[in-house]
Amino acid sequence: MDDNTQQPGIERPPVGDLSEYPQKATDGPIVIANEFADVVIRKVETRNGMRLDIWSPRRGSRILLDAVALDCLTFQEPELISELLSRRPAP
Repeated sequence: MDDNTQQPGIERPPVGDLSEYPQKATDGPIVIANEFADVVIRKVETRNGMRLDIWSPRRGSRILLDAVALDCLTFQEPELISELLSRRPAP
């Protein structure tokens, strides 16, 4: 495969590379956006415990993830995430 046809991938940080834990917490949502997508992320308390609420205003979709689901994401191979990105979302 030549360099012009490669699809973008996800880079995994080196093993043992730890990011610094944020020193200040905010009460408001976090908005992450670029020209292709935007998401709003909030930490919410549910009757079943703390969840991460991820909302896509453009698509109108939302998901609540608990710590186990988020932890599961951390040990996935980058190729799985690339495969998910290559799928066409349902309308």
